[in-house]
Amino acid sequence: MFTALLLTLSLTMFAPSEDTNHSNLLEYYRDATVDALIAKPAAKTPAAIASREEDITRAALGVLVTRGLAPSASNDASKLALQTIASLRTPIELECAVVVLGGEGPVPNYIASDARVRKALFEALATEGDYGQRTLLQFAITGDDLIGQRAFDSLPTRISPVAERTLAGYIDGTLSRDRELFINRAAMIASAHASAALIPSLISAQYAPAKAKRGDEAWIAQGKSIAYVSGAVPIVGDASGAFQPIVGSVFEGSVLRIMESVVVIYRTEVHYTLLAIVERETGMPPPPFGFDQERWAKWYADDFPQLARAQVERVAQQDALSKTKSTKSLDDA
Repeated sequence: MFTALLLTLSLTMFAPSEDTNHSNLLEYYRDATVDALIAKPAAKTPAAIASREEDITRAALGVLVTRGLAPSASNDASKLALQTIASLRTPIELECAVVVLGGEGPVPNYIASDARVRKALFEALATEGDYGQRTLLQFAITGDDLIGQRAFDSLPTRISPVAERTLAGYIDGTLSRDRELFINRAAMIASAHASAALIPSLISAQYAPAKAKRGDEAWIAQGKSIAYVSGAVPIVGDASGAFQPIVGSVFEGSVLRIMESVVVIYRTEVHYTLLAIVERETGMPPPPFGFDQERWAKWYADDFPQLARAQVERVAQQDALSKTKSTKSLDDA
């Protein structure tokens, strides 16, 4: 009786509800393994509870893959599976989905190979501002062209502050490890989805300081090789003799050795993103500072706050004026 009661309570705990913060994953995709994990007693510590929920979610996602994404699945089963993936909401659900659908164990990498799964999962990730949007940014910045473009298209108009901090990490090189492709992609995303909070990162990333290198880095040789006889080796035979020539070569021409070089990187994508965000946030043309980080930093500290407040006031006044005109039009009608 105690076992039956425990099973009933566990099933109730993980039963689907009307709460929009949870999906219907456990309503549609349960088998004996999932039920056994639900019925298994667990410690009451937060870590144990989270681990148990993760195990149950992964098992349910495995059932979803088998029933709805396998080649033998019917159209209705596939449609339900995609709808369930798109309805995932909690960070644990999303994290498990990324792992399982990304090719865990014998499961194929559906994120890379199936556009329908990719679209549904990215839509779900976009709805969650912490893990979801951070992971979506990682796909958009580090993924290949197909995955990156789909992730970029799935991003909301304005990303969450947590996602903005992740984006800043890619722009300033903390997460991108100075890979220029990742930095440029992050800048493109910032121009469309970020706020003024990214301006300091853009200021520091638009220009990479010169790095001097010393030593033999490269050389260029141009010339020709001329053969000559440098000596002879006598050869004696029966009633005969001869000499075997020793052939040498001399190089005639010039060699250019590069002993020291300086590499300077001007990231134009980052620079233009900075200009676009500044103009959007201030309503004014950006200052003509070029790639001068010191002047940009001083302007951001001294002038930007006042300009941004003035822009907020202008927008508020325009909104109030528009509402007044709309109300007057309704009264006249």
